[in-house]
Amino acid sequence: MRKVKVGIVGCGVISHTYISNIQSMFRWLDITACSALHIENAKRTAERYGIPKACSTEELLADPEIEIVINLTIPAIHTEINKQILNAGKHLYCEKPFALSLDDAKEVLALAKSKGLMVGAAPETFLGAGMQTCRKVIDDGWIGTPISATANMMSYGTETWHTSPEFYYKEGAGPMLDMGPYYLTALVSLLGPISRTSCFSRIGQKTRKIYSLPKRGKSIEVEVPTTYNGIMEFASGVSANINMTFDAWMSSMPKLEIYGTEGTLLLPDPNYFGGKIKIIRKEKVLDSLNLYGGEEIPYSSDYKDLQEIPQIYMQPMEYIRGLGVLDMAYAFVYGRKHRTNEELIYHVTEAMLSFDVSARTGEIYNMTSTCDRPEPMPRGYDIGELDR
Repeated sequence: MRKVKVGIVGCGVISHTYISNIQSMFRWLDITACSALHIENAKRTAERYGIPKACSTEELLADPEIEIVINLTIPAIHTEINKQILNAGKHLYCEKPFALSLDDAKEVLALAKSKGLMVGAAPETFLGAGMQTCRKVIDDGWIGTPISATANMMSYGTETWHTSPEFYYKEGAGPMLDMGPYYLTALVSLLGPISRTSCFSRIGQKTRKIYSLPKRGKSIEVEVPTTYNGIMEFASGVSANINMTFDAWMSSMPKLEIYGTEGTLLLPDPNYFGGKIKIIRKEKVLDSLNLYGGEEIPYSSDYKDLQEIPQIYMQPMEYIRGLGVLDMAYAFVYGRKHRTNEELIYHVTEAMLSFDVSARTGEIYNMTSTCDRPEPMPRGYDIGELDR
């Protein structure tokens, strides 16, 4: 396969992960240029990683050799940059969240369709060995028919570690828009599309203090909810709760669990591409029940009898951003549908935004979009030799 030339727009913190991963693992992708709002940042990035060209975004988009552009700018300008990329005739891969409104999402996707271009978006963590193993466990019936699920991102705020945490508390951010895409995309890839949602939300503190350097001691005025407690119903009939918060100093709630007629599946953190996967089937629970004096002593749910399941393929690390870009490159070269595709992007974006609508109106939100579950990754593939 020929190498696909890639451009990077935005040289912030996340760009280092994308660039280093692509250069070390995905040899079919060739990063030939990078741009940033401040050209000095682009030059530093290019020098650090040996990227041939550091330039303005306009120059990058004018390069006829670049086929895919990865948009790593801040969420507030995603739509603006996405349209520029598409109007330049490039395939687009956008960091999450894809859009901050459904109108923006529709506009970008309609533009791409009119030009015959592909659009992909993070998160692609569901393509990793962790979630792909969970997909096989569910599809092969190890937990029977899924009945319900729980998804929980219980965290303290970004002001404890981020160098510039203010934007996390402004319009277009907050825990749902920041972290929700990981959990929602994982669940949709495993359980199928969502049919309706409901939510309560609140601002935990209207003013937050920054603890991290270099802005320690400064205050942040909070504009968006920092805690969401939501419920989802999937088209399959599965119901799930979702809790997303920047207001929890500690929690023992699981990241993701799915409960079926034949067992329970404990999934890894959807923010990563791998992790421990554990399962307990009903036979194990029934075998653990003690009969004494004719009375059943309930099974103790202390997880001691959970069985760990090995991942179905090897991957070099748990954080391999760029895998979605690689899948897109193969898709347009070989003429197939990519897995972080337009229908999935729009559906997850609508679901994510629906929680704010429900919390604001006090009503159940009925989804207007749907999507197919993305095709599973090829069994046993080598990360550097992705199958068609």
